[in-house]
Amino acid sequence: MNWDKGFIQSLQEIAYPPELYHFDRISESIEGGFDNVTDADLRFFHDQGYLVVHGAFGQSDIELAQQAIDDLIDGKYPDFNGIQIEPKLHKYTAELTGDTKRKATRKIFRFIDYESYLNSMFYNQDLLQVLARLMDDEPIYLQDMALIKPSDFGSEKPWHQDCAYFNYPLETTVIGVWIALDQATADNGCMHIVPGSHKEPMIHFKKRDWQICDTDVSGENDTMVPLEPGGCLFFHGLMHHGTPANFSQDQRRALQFHYRPACANTITTEARLKIFGSEGKNAEC
Repeated sequence: MNWDKGFIQSLQEIAYPPELYHFDRISESIEGGFDNVTDADLRFFHDQGYLVVHGAFGQSDIELAQQAIDDLIDGKYPDFNGIQIEPKLHKYTAELTGDTKRKATRKIFRFIDYESYLNSMFYNQDLLQVLARLMDDEPIYLQDMALIKPSDFGSEKPWHQDCAYFNYPLETTVIGVWIALDQATADNGCMHIVPGSHKEPMIHFKKRDWQICDTDVSGENDTMVPLEPGGCLFFHGLMHHGTPANFSQDQRRALQFHYRPACANTITTEARLKIFGSEGKNAEC
């Protein structure tokens, strides 16, 4: 596939109202890694719905994780099929190989049983200890993903709540952990959150995705979470969050892990959809 200027320009369409994302507020954060998370920080998480920890993983960790993602895309594990292509490029899937497939990949999922280093990051003991303190329980596997915004044309992930996709009661402290593998910036699609928005569910609608309706997005409280590689965002599963498109020259790769407390009970899909909206039966986080 030829990534010439004309082809890239043909992919650069903003399909959402630009005013959905604001760029004038930055999240609060902790320096120095997981060891510096205090009890006050735990209280901040429960009040605001998020916690940002800079320096959570070192440079060697990030380089190994980047290589692991490339190995998954490149077919190192023949039985692995958890690759999703950028939606704008679905019709070109058969033409994608090597570097062009890396360039076009949007999401990788269910990989920790294939890729040992990413497995070790998911079960990193320092990370799990912070989660256990936040949940007041043992954190249990729920989901593993790598989220990639290709440079030049990486598409938006609309505002949503992750608990809308999981069959757990609303009182369950589901936590997402978002780990930057590249510098995540305002230009290349870093995470945007609404602090304090984790205290109630919102109806989701099928539009660009299964999402919070654009008219219900609290833009004035939109807060960016820029991260250096190795930085980590903990966020409550009811936190409103989304990421704008990436038309910059820099790709944005991140790991996103989800955990639930060991004591959590499940509810039916039907019960979940009564809370979040009936259109989400087959939706993916």
